[in-house]
Amino acid sequence: MSDFEEYLPTLKRLSKQDKLTEDDILNKFNRHHSNEPVISRNELCHGSFTVKVDNFNFLLTERPISYLNRYRGRCSNIQTHANSFGIALPLYIGEGTFSSAIHKMENCKSPLESANKWLFENFSLEIAITYFNKYFIQSESFKKYKTIIFEAIEAFYLGYNHIAIMSLFPVFEGGLRNLFVKFADGDSTNTSADKFEKEIKNLILTWGKRQIENFDWYPGKCYDIETEIDFFTHLNPQCDVINSTRSFFKNVIYKPTGGINEGSFNRHLTLHLLNKDFNEPSNFVRIFLALTHITFAESLLNNNVPFFWEGVDDYDQRIASFISKNADIIFAMRRKEIKKLGLNLY
Repeated sequence: MSDFEEYLPTLKRLSKQDKLTEDDILNKFNRHHSNEPVISRNELCHGSFTVKVDNFNFLLTERPISYLNRYRGRCSNIQTHANSFGIALPLYIGEGTFSSAIHKMENCKSPLESANKWLFENFSLEIAITYFNKYFIQSESFKKYKTIIFEAIEAFYLGYNHIAIMSLFPVFEGGLRNLFVKFADGDSTNTSADKFEKEIKNLILTWGKRQIENFDWYPGKCYDIETEIDFFTHLNPQCDVINSTRSFFKNVIYKPTGGINEGSFNRHLTLHLLNKDFNEPSNFVRIFLALTHITFAESLLNNNVPFFWEGVDDYDQRIASFISKNADIIFAMRRKEIKKLGLNLY
């Protein structure tokens, strides 16, 4: 039982009020408690109140969290729409740009085809190499798999799509597991989607609580973990991105296959070849973007991994050029010769 247990019913009622005012808070406390609170405004979560009483600091948002979820822009909302196309939030593209792209996909005649095309148009060999050089090599989660990742990038741009896609799925899961083992006391043998989600939730809560250490209570605390997580997504942009990661992992990659539609991007269906679109080339970009979400989460805990997108530099360009030159020769020649041999593979 918390020290402020007597105030919890009042705080919960106030947190659900349509639009909170100082008078509402004062009247509610006067009606149910003997101590009069000291109330001040702050700008957290699009406007909120600090309520001081009995040496406790409580935070109440002006609008309920359900209202903020519906009417305030956040990555988590965009990701909900992007899940339909199996696309994790691209962290090198602006939030508004991606939101507009998803809206166009949703309103075109062939949404999935449009999504596949968009992925190719907005991803490149240079971006892949930049992530490899600046993020994956520096990552404690991925450093054991750096050769696999590099070979997967090479394979994809040399025309070996199937090898590239299939090789990154175990890297994704290994990296996710390593992240939680190294930074969050996770289970080194875990392959459970439910456990992965629980660990992602804990990461959001841990990071979010660091931002408001001076508060004893805030919406969701002590009564509803989902409200608590949503509160943190509005309080802190990093929590919002990690919650987007959680949404993508839960509702796309690890979604129970009974609820999967044909053409969906899903770990189980792809690895077990249960989906006829398992070899869709744009799935390489999809699984690659999933890897970048793991490095983003790690960047909060490991200073060696950049927090922001740092862009492509000359070194990245040189490595990309090396692969590109080989691709120009090998890709075209290989497929031409395969066709001459009568092998109908592509």
